[in-house]
Amino acid sequence: MNKTRVAIAAALLVALALPARGQVKLGGYLSLEYIKGQADSDYSRGDVENLLAGFLARGEIEREFGFALEARALGVSSFDLVQAWAGFFPSKVFTVRAGLFLVPFGAWNLASRPHETLLIRTPLNLEYLYPASWRELGLVLEGETGGLTYAAYIGNGLAETDGPVQAQQFSDNNADKAKGGRLGLIIGQTIRAGVSFYTGKYDDLNMRDLILHGADLTWVTSLWEIHGEYTRGILENPQPFEKGRSEGFAIWTTMKYRTVQPIGSFQKVKYTDSYHGGGIDLDQRRWTAGLRWVVGSALFIKAEYNWNKVEGLDLKNNQFQVQVGLSF
Repeated sequence: MNKTRVAIAAALLVALALPARGQVKLGGYLSLEYIKGQADSDYSRGDVENLLAGFLARGEIEREFGFALEARALGVSSFDLVQAWAGFFPSKVFTVRAGLFLVPFGAWNLASRPHETLLIRTPLNLEYLYPASWRELGLVLEGETGGLTYAAYIGNGLAETDGPVQAQQFSDNNADKAKGGRLGLIIGQTIRAGVSFYTGKYDDLNMRDLILHGADLTWVTSLWEIHGEYTRGILENPQPFEKGRSEGFAIWTTMKYRTVQPIGSFQKVKYTDSYHGGGIDLDQRRWTAGLRWVVGSALFIKAEYNWNKVEGLDLKNNQFQVQVGLSF
């Protein structure tokens, strides 16, 4: 914790010192949630939770060099670095960044801050694929030309855990380096699409691969906004256990009607793993209905109700959630 606080303090000091050069953009975000669930929910009594405060500085050091620093507080005692990288930007076609960066896998992970999303909760299939705000410590190459975008990265990768989602780590637990990337397509101002890939050893003995695939699509018009992500994961397990597998998709949409916008979503995930977690066989669906009220250019309120259905189980696990947020 002490090292984290020192790193965040240093990042903030650097960010605050640089604006005098006239090349730095400062911003931030703040959000708080109320959650009330049914009897089998973790929030059966109704809780005020998930206080989030973030600070972001991004800018140029010199004409072809830039940086980003993003720190956040989760609750009142947990501090975290989201981004801390330096980059070389000789052209739009080719850029390179080194340090701590958000992994370019799909669209949600790159823009999941409260003011950037329609939904309050992370889509179900992404929740079971990778850690929230998945980051990598390494090197990423990116570029755009003629409506095509690309990103390729290398870093320490994810580590093995007992649960369905592999652990975020910032020092490698084996000798392998993880690799991945995303290839995207931009069509005018309306359509953005992409396919993503990741592979890396995730166990301490450097023997078993974790392989992730993804596809994403965004369609935005003056009235409608539709997003979708498909995901698939394969975990190699020790003999005689079969491979762990995760597959699912999520679709979420809104009609941008003035300041009050209805939101709907359907999400599905199937996760099987005979080795981790004492054996997991999950088949879950989630329907979401909600509203987003854009109070002003910086303030918003989101409310949603989630109907959760787990195949083979009769759980009273639906959930109502309200999020109040601010961006600046």
